[in-house]
Amino acid sequence: MPSSHPFGYSPPLGTPGSFGPAGLDRAVDSSSLSRVAIAAILALVAQLLGIVILTFNNVSGLLSVSTSSSGSRISLPSPWVWVGYLLAAAALGLSELLLLRGAFYGLAEVDRRFSTPASLATVALVGIVLIFLGLGLFLEALYSAVACAGSGVSVPSSCLLTSGFWGGVALLGIGALLALVGYIGVLIGFWRLGARYGDSWFKVGAVLLIIPYINIIAALLILSAARRVRGQIETGTWAPSPR
Repeated sequence: MPSSHPFGYSPPLGTPGSFGPAGLDRAVDSSSLSRVAIAAILALVAQLLGIVILTFNNVSGLLSVSTSSSGSRISLPSPWVWVGYLLAAAALGLSELLLLRGAFYGLAEVDRRFSTPASLATVALVGIVLIFLGLGLFLEALYSAVACAGSGVSVPSSCLLTSGFWGGVALLGIGALLALVGYIGVLIGFWRLGARYGDSWFKVGAVLLIIPYINIIAALLILSAARRVRGQIETGTWAPSPR
């Protein structure tokens, strides 16, 4: 009997890589891959901005701390500089994770292997939010310390080691741990995209994302793979390999 699946393949429902009702997989896969492609573009923008900032801006000048017997001397730029950096990083990072979370949750409806990456992407979102909240408290404590001691003089520990300072450190630590766990889940998600669509570029991208600077190539590979597979799905020229 001819297969009712639009791509000519109907694996048993309930097995890894199986599909829901005929026609549902085309919409879900296409929508999810679109989200993955946009997330890869955002990752490229973030990475390129990071390289530009590191290359053409004296990043070390944004926060300079020297210590002496009398206390710590802190040099800080205008708070709006930090606000600009944090808002840009938060917008790009959170948007990328929200897109990937949506993509994995969508695919989890037809392929249960994506349930774990979807849940861990949510963990990463929580971690990123905590990191930015921690950075905000940490920077607020530093500016308060400079105001407490007076500009251009050493800052005693009584001005620096406040509840805001330690609260920021705590949020940064917790957020970093959650973000790390969530990031591992995102990498697993990319790897499983490669398994679902039989495209090794997703898997190579998942590995290269771990390496600083090389992760630009990873984002390009993932973007290219997502767009290629999505195009094949929409034109009906792609069929999943039996597992």
